[in-house]
Amino acid sequence: MTDAYKIFTGDSIDILRSYNEHTFHACITDPPYGMNIAAWDRQVPPTDHWRHVYRVLRPGAFCLAFCSPELYHRLATHVEEAGFVIKDQIMWMTTTKMPKYNRLKPAHEPIVVAQKPYVGTLEQNAAQWGCGLINTETTRIPWDKKPPTGWVAGGVKRRVFGGDGNTKGTQKEFGTVDADPRGRYPSNIIGDVLPEHQKYFYAPRATRAEKGAANDHPTVKPVDLMRYLLDLYTSKGSLVLDPFCGSGTTGVAAIQTAREFVGIDINPAYTTIATTRCQDALSTKDSYDILFPQIPSAGTSSI
Repeated sequence: MTDAYKIFTGDSIDILRSYNEHTFHACITDPPYGMNIAAWDRQVPPTDHWRHVYRVLRPGAFCLAFCSPELYHRLATHVEEAGFVIKDQIMWMTTTKMPKYNRLKPAHEPIVVAQKPYVGTLEQNAAQWGCGLINTETTRIPWDKKPPTGWVAGGVKRRVFGGDGNTKGTQKEFGTVDADPRGRYPSNIIGDVLPEHQKYFYAPRATRAEKGAANDHPTVKPVDLMRYLLDLYTSKGSLVLDPFCGSGTTGVAAIQTAREFVGIDINPAYTTIATTRCQDALSTKDSYDILFPQIPSAGTSSI
């Protein structure tokens, strides 16, 4: 273990009990889906598990959890019952090798986007706790070519709802507009379905090179995807939790984006792989002190 990352083998509830409340800036995790693809995938983590995650997160912190389309409702309910507010659902559009007997080909995985209630205004919470705001301006999706022009034909009228209490909206005439040269505003759809969709979506499947030769985990997520989610929902120097870290992709992405990471998994084979991958990622960095600036501390771990 290093100051950049810590990976524990064991039951995540037991390990989280050793952390003080308000320790982590975010939780980004890929928990069991309850699809029985392996012994560890027999049930969606229950509400009690997410209560422990809730306790160690800072006010305003986001909790992102991947899940299956079939059991999204169950995971979202458990997360909400733990005290989180469901803020969104991100659709990761991706090919999959999941069974297709008597069902449509699975082509997406939903991500529950939840947030621990913040204190005061969002800006006040972010200043005090270092989390709560979504970094939409710094995570725009670059155009594959020059930005499109001439969107919305001149003379088209659209109903606009402002903040003046006018619930009926106001008819407003728009001329042609050009796309923002900084890139497309982030959306809640992320995918790699067709080449022509790349300018709208983000992140392909994990490659063998990313996984590592000895990594046999069946649900490895692409590092690009996890980097993107970290850039959206956390800031550099944030401490990120993954209580179902598997082979450590969230940790690799955290190190690459100058975040600190704590990963937990009950399978020692996977935590061994995760440790190797995180160490490899860290070894490519020149200086840990430069990479990870000091952040406001709250609730240091007793571990």
